[in-house]
Amino acid sequence: MVAFAMDFQIGFNEIEIDALENESVEAVWTYYNVQGNHHYIVPDGRTDLIFTFDIQANGQLNNIIPIISPPFTKAHLIKIRAHQGFIGLRLRAGFTASFLSTPLSMISGSLQYGKDAAEHVPWIENLCSDKNNVSQLITGINRHICALPPQSKTTMVADILSLIHQDQGITQVNSIAQQIKVSERTINRKFTHAVGLSPKQYSSIVRLKRAIDSLTNSSYAVSSIAVDCGFSDQAHMTREIKNYMGQTPLILRKMLDTGIIL
Repeated sequence: MVAFAMDFQIGFNEIEIDALENESVEAVWTYYNVQGNHHYIVPDGRTDLIFTFDIQANGQLNNIIPIISPPFTKAHLIKIRAHQGFIGLRLRAGFTASFLSTPLSMISGSLQYGKDAAEHVPWIENLCSDKNNVSQLITGINRHICALPPQSKTTMVADILSLIHQDQGITQVNSIAQQIKVSERTINRKFTHAVGLSPKQYSSIVRLKRAIDSLTNSSYAVSSIAVDCGFSDQAHMTREIKNYMGQTPLILRKMLDTGIIL
């Protein structure tokens, strides 16, 4: 078991702990800022189990609250208080069954906070008590995740996810159905149950996330990004990104430099 004696770093950081050996866990991250601010959270098709808290000057934690952030189809703006910290487990798409007692499709698009989160992940509330500092909280999370039984693999969903990512979100559902020799109806039902989004919604997020990431390269023309990411033209991409993020690509390009988009 890893021992933790860490400073809680400012900003967004991924950390290495034993919980990552659970194949359902894609990343473990922390976020902390000494000043209050607003952030846009960009949907990525994943579910995050999050613990948020206030950090006192002596490093002690107050008001630890669990949150489930299921897959969203649109970005959302959140307000973060000064000295508010977060520890999150990003779960792999299609691998939430060993964590949630509720089908993901029933809570997608709706942030679950406090007692609402505990209704879907009963053990999450227990980790919020008797933790005096960040190291104790991370240790408690790590021990619990390491003790969970492995989730049985859903081969069909894993295959669909692989095809979507290989084609960077451009593949149509009927094409996927032909490749894995399963009806579109079955694909939609099984995928939505496991991932919380339909294959079409998830594909759109993969494509849009790639386009937004490309905007960080200031020398990459917006028109070229649109073509490379599979949009019919720049206007099409602009409409989709504005619907997804609430902002145009040109405004987003400026915002990406400010650190308010996570």
